[in-house]
Amino acid sequence: MTRPEIVTSVVKAVAAVDRVDPAELDSLYEYIDPEILNKLYAQGRGEWRFTFQYSDHQITVTYDERIFVDGVLQSSEVAVRE
Repeated sequence: MTRPEIVTSVVKAVAAVDRVDPAELDSLYEYIDPEILNKLYAQGRGEWRFTFQYSDHQITVTYDERIFVDGVLQSSEVAVRE
């Protein structure tokens, strides 16, 4: 996943949980500076996880590109509780 894709993936994950089009969501910029995610991925070392509030959800993004929405891993194939 490239860095810009992680920001898009977060928005798509929340839209999927809310069952809305991503364009219907508030801008991620209203909650965090998305550049934070890009900088975390750019460091390319260590294990980390970044948790923040987005709309009515708690989002966690990890060093290995996993995205959790309210503690549930979002994936096209499976949702697993963290």
